[in-house]
Amino acid sequence: MKYQFQTVCDQGAIRPNNEDAIKHGVCADGYIAWMVIADGMGGHNAGEVASNCVVDEIERAITKLEIPKKSASIDWQCWIAIEINRANNKIFNQAKSNSELTGMGTTAVMAIIDQGNCYVGWVGDSRAYHYRSSEENALTQLTQDHTMIQALLDKGAITKKEALQSNNKNMLSRAVGIKKGVDVETLSLPVSSQDIILLSSDGLHDSLEHLSLAKSLGLIKQGSEMTQLLVDEAINNGSKDNITFGSILISDNGK
Repeated sequence: MKYQFQTVCDQGAIRPNNEDAIKHGVCADGYIAWMVIADGMGGHNAGEVASNCVVDEIERAITKLEIPKKSASIDWQCWIAIEINRANNKIFNQAKSNSELTGMGTTAVMAIIDQGNCYVGWVGDSRAYHYRSSEENALTQLTQDHTMIQALLDKGAITKKEALQSNNKNMLSRAVGIKKGVDVETLSLPVSSQDIILLSSDGLHDSLEHLSLAKSLGLIKQGSEMTQLLVDEAINNGSKDNITFGSILISDNGK
C-alpha cells in the first residue's frame, strides 16, 4: 500500500496561540503509515508543551523501531497504549517539577496503518474517522469522546440534542499528563485501497457537520487539496479553537 497525506495545524480565528500539534510519516520502506494529533491545555503555554511532548515522543518511538516489511509480530494496539503512557508520564513529571506547567495536559489520537489494517488509540476528544466511499454511509466516527457529556450520554442522563447544545461539551473525563498512568482506548479495523483515515482536533469536528466532513473527504479522494478549505469552513461555522486535522489516503499505486 502507498499513502498520501494532507495535514494542517492552524491557530484558528480566536486563540492567541496554537496548542495543537501533529506529526506523521511512513516507515518500513513506506509499508506502514502513522499519524498523531494532540490538543493541549494549560496556562503559560503549558498546553503547547504537553501536545508537542506527545507527538515528539510518538515520532521518536516509532522511528527507533526496526520494523520489517511484514510486521505481523507487532501488537500495535499494545504499542500505542504503552507509548502514549510513556508520553503521559513524561508530561506528568515535567508538571511536577515546574510550577509554571502545573495542570497541563493534552488529548491524543493516533493511527497506524499496517498490512491492510488500521490501529487507533486515543485519550480525550480528538477523533479518528474512517471514510469508505463504496458504502452508503461513507464516513464512520471510530473514536468515542472521553468527555463528561459523553459519559452522561452513555448513562442516558441526557439526550443527544442536549449534549450538542451543552456549553460544557469539551470538558474532558480523561486526558494525557494529568496523573501518572492513563487508560488508552484502542481499536483496529481492516482498510483497503481508496479508504481514508482522518484524525482531527475538536476545533475542526465540533464546527463541521458529519455530512460536510464526508463530502470533503470525497474531494480529497479525487485529488483535491482540502486543508485551507476545511479550515475556512470551520472558522465560518464559528470555530473558536485551534484547528488541526490530518488525512491518510490509502492507495495501491500511490497515484
